[in-house]
Amino acid sequence: MRSLSYKYFVKPSENYKGLSYSDLISSWLRWLLSSMPDQYDYGDILFLRGSVGCHTSKSNYLTSSVAIPQGVAILVPIVTTHFFIGDIYNGTVIKEEFTLRKAVREHVDAAGPFWATLEVNNKKVVKLVPTLDSFRIESAIFEIHVSENNPFLELMDEPNSPGLHTAMVGGYFVLLHDLPIGIYRIRFGGYGMESFYTEALYNINIKPKKLDSKDTSGPKFTPDHILKEKRNPLKTKIKIL
Repeated sequence: MRSLSYKYFVKPSENYKGLSYSDLISSWLRWLLSSMPDQYDYGDILFLRGSVGCHTSKSNYLTSSVAIPQGVAILVPIVTTHFFIGDIYNGTVIKEEFTLRKAVREHVDAAGPFWATLEVNNKKVVKLVPTLDSFRIESAIFEIHVSENNPFLELMDEPNSPGLHTAMVGGYFVLLHDLPIGIYRIRFGGYGMESFYTEALYNINIKPKKLDSKDTSGPKFTPDHILKEKRNPLKTKIKIL
């Protein structure tokens, strides 16, 4: 199967508007564990998610529809995991960065098979990228606030307690950008550790972007009444020491 053109996705070694993949997936987890994770009015990036709460059933998957203006990027989380300092992993409390990274890495090691496809205008279906194996991403260690109103607190593999945590997130992620106007169906999912399963289908309508530039630079940027006023050059005296 053919893959999407390279010009429509960000490579793991690249940044997007100054943000690395580590930055992006840290922001993604903050969004996922916020009070309203399915609110899509985020700005420059649309965050997607998997089928939280249906991680062992292959008969259920998440379906969602959203419309965005052209120019909004889309972060696709194919298979992911996260841990906090203080979580229990293999019977041991995670107390330092080494154990935190080990827990995330071993969970991601266990992932597979996984998939991510894109259907364009109800016609051709392509792979998001040539090989998802190249899009394995780990974040830096970061602080996160888990909202007490988050709807997924008890629905993930391990419960997430509200409050401030030191976290790390990892998995397979792809950032799409500058897709043309059209109708898209993004389907992604995969298997993980201990019969973990996730799958999601997003119908995304990319609409024309309103051209509303705030840049008024140019000969007409000053109001007429100021242009008509007589302007005198500023005179300064230079003192020679």
